[in-house]
Amino acid sequence: MILRPYQTEAIAAVHSHICKKESNPCVVMPTGSGKSNTMAGAIQQWKVPAPQTRGVVLAQRQELVIQNAMKLQTCFDEIGNLEKIGLFCAGLKQRDYYSSITFASIDSIFRRSGEFTPFDFIFVDEAHHIPPAGEGKYRTFIEGCKRFNPNLKIIGWTATPFRMGCGAICHKDHILNEICYEVGVTDLINQGYLCGLRSKVGSAEYDLSSVKKPSKSDYTKSSLLEVTEAPAVVRAAIREAVAILNREERRSIIFFCLSIAHCEQVSVELGRHGIHAPVVTSKTDPKARNKHLKDLGSGKIRAVCNMGVLTEGFDAPIIDAIVLLRPTLSAGLFMQMVGRGLRPHPMKQYCRILDFAGCINEHGPIDLISENNLYVAMATCGECRESFSRAIRKCPECGWEIPKCEVERIESAEKKKRIHGEKASDRSILSEASETFDVVAVKVNRHKKDGSPDSLRIQFRHGLSVFSYWCCLDHADYAGQLAHNWWKKYVQEVPPNVNGALGDLLISQKILDSIKTITVRKKGRHFEIIDWNRELSSE
Repeated sequence: MILRPYQTEAIAAVHSHICKKESNPCVVMPTGSGKSNTMAGAIQQWKVPAPQTRGVVLAQRQELVIQNAMKLQTCFDEIGNLEKIGLFCAGLKQRDYYSSITFASIDSIFRRSGEFTPFDFIFVDEAHHIPPAGEGKYRTFIEGCKRFNPNLKIIGWTATPFRMGCGAICHKDHILNEICYEVGVTDLINQGYLCGLRSKVGSAEYDLSSVKKPSKSDYTKSSLLEVTEAPAVVRAAIREAVAILNREERRSIIFFCLSIAHCEQVSVELGRHGIHAPVVTSKTDPKARNKHLKDLGSGKIRAVCNMGVLTEGFDAPIIDAIVLLRPTLSAGLFMQMVGRGLRPHPMKQYCRILDFAGCINEHGPIDLISENNLYVAMATCGECRESFSRAIRKCPECGWEIPKCEVERIESAEKKKRIHGEKASDRSILSEASETFDVVAVKVNRHKKDGSPDSLRIQFRHGLSVFSYWCCLDHADYAGQLAHNWWKKYVQEVPPNVNGALGDLLISQKILDSIKTITVRKKGRHFEIIDWNRELSSE
């Protein structure tokens, strides 16, 4: 197995970290970039000079257990290592206690740490599944393993280093403490290792205005189903999707749906348009599910309707279209769904993303994760004043718990901030004079206003402060002319309309590449951006 340059860099970063630091590192690599190969390459490098090395690779799903195990077994076979890797997964009816490298599902192994010869390392695949509050099965297994080897090394691997409602998964109070290596989607697309993405926002997009939107979790499913499963809505979305997919001759398509009933609705509607798209969910018979996915990957069938199965552990480079029929407030879930189309294949130039669920408008392009997703909300212990991640609710030093009333007060205040679109900042700008800041992140969303054409809301982040700029590309007046002139100067020669701009999933990165600084001035209670790319003060 020949590793790609960034995979070699990731392995070197992990090795350097565990040799020099006592904290637990995490590797961040996009979906489709070959985390399985990289993990296998790391294990192979450690096993050659130290054949006695023992480790376990944890995953949430049996598909990932199999996929990861196959990569390492291929490595071993190629270098003439006759050792066989072990599987520990109830769903596969495998419980191997004796192999030096074991691939396991966390559900099957978390109570069995004392039944194995001590491990030297633990890999956690899809590490964003580790919950910070208590950290349940993972902490149970890891702490059990540490009783037999206090020097145990834990390394996380993920494409999305955050959890909805909890923030960053890497923190001093969590199992994983810091990111040791990260490579971005844009870089790998530009280098040809990932496939480009192009999107369309469907005109039959859901009206989510009446759907309940909790402050720290996803949409309320019952109210969401009323919107997504409405027959007229399904018919309109599928009619538009099929027209686009047929016109572009898309041949391997995943439809992401909200429920089993929704999958069945969509499958029936696709059948009316001549597209055979079997349903693939957790309730599908395993043999039938494997056959459907194999047929999709080989091109024997054109599409599948999926709910909750294909967001992880499904590797089919031939996928050339993703249809989003499942709204979500989870940036991680959005990225996992879209990521199914990132793998390159000779038969596709790019993967088409059709969004009927408002995901792109909600989260923005996937090429740049908002710092807001990585923010760790902190609390101060009421007893010993220790600072700790609020997600774990309990002081790791003395055990003091944040009172429920205080949690509710904080979450209510944060929800109000989100509703009003404001962000707290550690820095106060007290004067009316302008100041120039460097830009560390950009997010682009659609902005709607009754009685006016849509515009783009472009958010520029500096530290914890966010400054917004409205780009009115669809306006015919002076605001529209200003928007077109700005777009020509800073983004590209030919300005698109709002839909065209949002259809470019790399638009955030393009703007970030062009806009290095913003100059802002206080205007009443808010700030306005008055200039671009001024030099930062040297003071």
